[in-house]
Amino acid sequence: MSDNHQNMRLLLHAIEGINRTMELKQLLLKCMDSVCYVVDAEASSLMLLDNSTGRLHLSVPTGPVRDEVKGQIIPRDKGVAGWVLKNEKPYLVNDMAKSKEFFGDISKGFKTRNMICVPMFDSKNNVIGIMQALNKKESREFAEKDIPVLETLAAHAALSIEKAKEVDDLKNTIKDKEHRLKEVHQGFENSLSALNALVQLQVPLLSDENAKFLMKSTGSRIETIAHAHKILFNSEDNELIDVGFYLGHLTSTIVEIFGDYDKDISYNLDIDKIELKASTALTAGLIINEVILNMYRDAFIGYDKGKIAIAVKKDGGDKVLISISDNGNGISEYLDGTVAGNLASIVIQTLGDKLNAESRQHMNEDGGTTFTLIFSRETTNPPSI
Repeated sequence: MSDNHQNMRLLLHAIEGINRTMELKQLLLKCMDSVCYVVDAEASSLMLLDNSTGRLHLSVPTGPVRDEVKGQIIPRDKGVAGWVLKNEKPYLVNDMAKSKEFFGDISKGFKTRNMICVPMFDSKNNVIGIMQALNKKESREFAEKDIPVLETLAAHAALSIEKAKEVDDLKNTIKDKEHRLKEVHQGFENSLSALNALVQLQVPLLSDENAKFLMKSTGSRIETIAHAHKILFNSEDNELIDVGFYLGHLTSTIVEIFGDYDKDISYNLDIDKIELKASTALTAGLIINEVILNMYRDAFIGYDKGKIAIAVKKDGGDKVLISISDNGNGISEYLDGTVAGNLASIVIQTLGDKLNAESRQHMNEDGGTTFTLIFSRETTNPPSI
């Protein structure tokens, strides 16, 4: 096999190995191991240009003194590296004593006999660093044919480094946007909670019980939205909400808002582990809140205490079934859209349309009402929040 064919085979093998490496540090180390492998050198080094300082950083050395020289800073106008950086072309020397550019060894434990040094260019043809191979094994000399081999490897490594940095920049951008999004959720949640607090302050000023109920109901609706933003703010996932956790907050808020209610209302929650898109969970939460409010208004007249049961179940597919039941008199109005002219029914039907949901309502045999909502976890027209 000819030397050219052998070099090409080694080069392709090295590049294939680099392509498998995703993390930047691993990538750079793989590159420099490949340099030694391809041109049969004792050591190699990669120096990256720091644009802010204009100096070269010995980022990834290999060979016997790699731990000693790693991280050293090289002035951009000194030595062979500085010459290659300035002239933007390769440098080959087999007798260091005859090299005017050689600045000297940076470690007493390693003596350079010969070297190849090539520039590394990014996609805009700017030099981002240099790559060099040191000391051909068995005291042999580097040849001109080694230069294009090393240049090809340097070009591939430079492109990979550039892409890796672009990925890092993108990750940082996404992380920054997620942080800002969480701040938006927190700010919105705080504003809504403050608004509800103002609403509740007005309740004692009202003498009409129906007006008080309507004011409290308004506050409950506000808090239903606020809790969704609170959960999103504290969540690692900015898109999904745990339904059980959300409904736990929702029912606790209703109990707090109706703390002076003259009846003892307890809750029974039976909720499967389900995560929904934030907009879907909020819409479902608003519907559940509306049904519960109507139960507070109608279902427990003549009772000292009562119970509201909420079940959230998933079928074998992507459907979610939510049922809300009371053990009192039931709701006096139909909320499932079967009766026209009912404001609560219009609100629930409008929200249900956003989920492409099917709603039903019936009286239980032992008293009370059960309201059922069925919808897909992947809704087609969720509202924005």
